Amino acid sequence: MFRSRFNLVVLGSMLLMCLMVFIAACDDDDPPPQNFGTVSGTVSAPGKAVLPGVTVSIGTKSTTTNSNGYFVLSGIQTGSAIRVDFLKVGFVQTQKVIEVQKNQTTYVTATLFNPVISSFSAASGGTLTDSGLQVDLPANAFVDGSGNAFTGTVLSELKYFDPSSSEALEAFPGGFYGTQTDGTETMFESYGFFYGGFYDAANPATKLQLATGKKASVQYPVPFALQASAPATIPLWYYNDATGKWMEEGSATLVGSIYTAEVSHFSYWNFDHPIEITDQSTLTGRVILDEGDVPVANAQVVATGVNYAGYTRVYSDANGLFSITVKASAQVRVQAFAGQNNSPQTAIIDTPAGAGSLAIGDLVVADRTFILTGKLVDSSGNPVYQGYGQLYQVNPPAGEMAFNVWVSCDSLGNFSLTTSSPVASGSFNVQFRFQVRGTLFSNPIAFTIPQPGQVRDFGTVTLRPGGNLSGRVKDNSGNWVANKWISFRQEGASGEGSMMSANTDAQGNFVLEGPPNTSLSSMKASVWIDGTEYSSPAMTLSFPASGSSNSIGTITVSPAK
Repeated sequence: MFRSRFNLVVLGSMLLMCLMVFIAACDDDDPPPQNFGTVSGTVSAPGKAVLPGVTVSIGTKSTTTNSNGYFVLSGIQTGSAIRVDFLKVGFVQTQKVIEVQKNQTTYVTATLFNPVISSFSAASGGTLTDSGLQVDLPANAFVDGSGNAFTGTVLSELKYFDPSSSEALEAFPGGFYGTQTDGTETMFESYGFFYGGFYDAANPATKLQLATGKKASVQYPVPFALQASAPATIPLWYYNDATGKWMEEGSATLVGSIYTAEVSHFSYWNFDHPIEITDQSTLTGRVILDEGDVPVANAQVVATGVNYAGYTRVYSDANGLFSITVKASAQVRVQAFAGQNNSPQTAIIDTPAGAGSLAIGDLVVADRTFILTGKLVDSSGNPVYQGYGQLYQVNPPAGEMAFNVWVSCDSLGNFSLTTSSPVASGSFNVQFRFQVRGTLFSNPIAFTIPQPGQVRDFGTVTLRPGGNLSGRVKDNSGNWVANKWISFRQEGASGEGSMMSANTDAQGNFVLEGPPNTSLSSMKASVWIDGTEYSSPAMTLSFPASGSSNSIGTITVSPAK
C-alpha cells in the first residue's frame, strides 16, 4: 500500500537525483513518441500554497515539481486508468487515476496534507486522534512485512479528511467509484475518509500492519454539512494503490454524528454511499474556444458535487460534445479543461431526477496559449543556459506572421514557456538558436501547433555551431561594399528567426553563420550605404554542416525600391 514519509529515509539519495524539473524522454533532437500522451499539473499544500519538490511518478517515469508546484511528464503510455503517484517527505502520499490520450495533455492537480505523527508501544497498543477522528489499536497487534510479530515502538501517521472541503477532495485518491463485494462497479459519494500508516520507530523504512485476527476500532465524526443525509449504516472501502481502485470491505454504523467501525488493515479508508443507477442523471453540452465557435476535442469535463462529496469526469468528442453522469436531484458545478487551460466553473446546476437529462450549453475556454518545454545541451552534453535564445519557424510563407518565441533556460538547460501562435493551426519545421559564446543551432525539428492548453515537450535538443557561408558584396556600380553591416532576411517574412547578419571587411568579404544542414529560401541581403538602403535579389542560402564552410560568391546590391 502507500509509502509515507518514514520509509522515504532510504530514498534520500535518490531524491537528490530528481532536481531536474522535467524528464527528457527522447533521443537527440527527436520529440517524444507521438503515440503517447503527456501529463502535467500542479501540487499544493493546504491553503493553496504551491508545493515544490514533490516526486510525481507514473510507472518508471518520474519528475519533481518546480518552485511553482508545477510538473510535466511526457511519453506516457495511453490508457483509461493511469495511476499518478504524489510523494513528498512529511506529507501523506496520494494517487490520482486519470485517462491519457494519444498526443494529448491531461492536466491533474493534487493537495498533500501533513499527518499527525505519534508513537506508542506495540505491546500495549494505543489511541490516536486527529480532528475528532479516533483510532484505538489493541495490544500486540502488529506484524512486519514478513509476518513476524512486532514488539517495539510504533511510529504512526494519521490524517482526518473532511470531504465537504474542496481541498480535501484534491487529496482524495483514485476516483469516486469503487468495486462492491459482488464485483460490480458503482459511483459513490463520500461521507468521510482518513489515512493511517504504521512503521517501526527504530527503522522507519519498515512498514507494519495489523496481524491476522486483530482489528482496530475507528470513530469518524461526520462533517456538519453532511450529517443530515448520512445513512444509518454505510459501506466501508479501502484504497488499493496497486490497482487504483476502492474496494468495499465491511461497514460502519452511525452513532449520533459519528461513524463507528472496525478495520483489519490500514491504508486510506472511506465511508461511501453507493449512487445507484436510478439515482443518476445526465448533463450534456459542448466545449468550445472563445473565438469562432471552435469546438475543443478531447477536453476533460469535470462535474463536482455541491451538496454531495464526489465528482465525475468525461472527455469531449471530435465536435466538442460531452455527456456526463451525475447524482440525480442534486447540485453540481461543471468545468472543462483543455490541457492546462480551462473554462470558468459554471454556476450551481440543479441536476434532473433519476434517468433524466439536462443540456447545460457551452463551456467556453478563453485561453489559447500552450506550453513548450525541453532541455538544450551542446554537442558535449553540457546544458546551454547562459545567454539568450529563440525558437523560430524555418522558411515561413511570404506575408505570413512567423512563429517565433524567445527561450531562456535554467542552469540545467531546462526551459518551459507559455506562448501562442499567430495562426491557429499548421505544421512546419522549427529550429532553436542560442547566443552563447557564439551562436548555436539545432537541426530542423518537425512541429505542429499544439491545441490550446497542450504541452509540447521537445525533450533533449542538441545545439551545435552553425555552418558558414562566405561571400563578397558589391553595389550596382561595381564598388565593393567595405566595412558595412549586411543583413539577410526572408522576403515577406517577419520575426527575428528569419534574420541573420555579418560585417564586411575592407574588400567587401563576409562570413555568415547559419543553421547547419538547412536551406533558407527567399533570402534578400540588405545594407545601408550613405543613408540609402541597398538590397539584393532573393536567393536561397544553403548552410553546410556544423563547422563546415561553403561560398555563395559575389552578391550585387542595388538601391531598394
